[in-house]
Amino acid sequence: MVERFNQTCKNMLYHIIYQHHRQWHKFVPLMVWALREVPNATTGVSPYMMVYGYLPRGPLAVLKEAWAGQREIPPNFGKPVEEYLGDLKSKLEAAANYAEQHTKQAQADYTAR
Repeated sequence: MVERFNQTCKNMLYHIIYQHHRQWHKFVPLMVWALREVPNATTGVSPYMMVYGYLPRGPLAVLKEAWAGQREIPPNFGKPVEEYLGDLKSKLEAAANYAEQHTKQAQADYTAR
C-alpha cells in the first residue's frame, strides 16, 4: 500500500512539475490536499477523516458557508470571491481536459492490450 501511495504521489508531482515548471512549489499544497481528501479504496474513508474525525472542508464548502451566512470570512482573507472563482473555474477546466485526455489514452492502451 505504501509503495502504491508513493507511486501516486510521484506521478502527481511529475505532472505538476511538467505543467508548471518553476512554479511547481505553489501547487504542492493542493496536491497534498487532494491526496488527503480522497477516500481510500480499502477503508472507504479519507486520510483526513481518519486523522481529524470529520469530513474535510474544501474551498467550495468555505465559499458556500460564507454566502449562506453560516460563517464569516475576514476581509483580508485573500483574493476577491469573483477572482477566486474565475481562477478556480480555469483550473477545474484544465483538470477536466487533462482527465479526458488521460482517459482516452488509458482506454486506447487497454484496448490495445
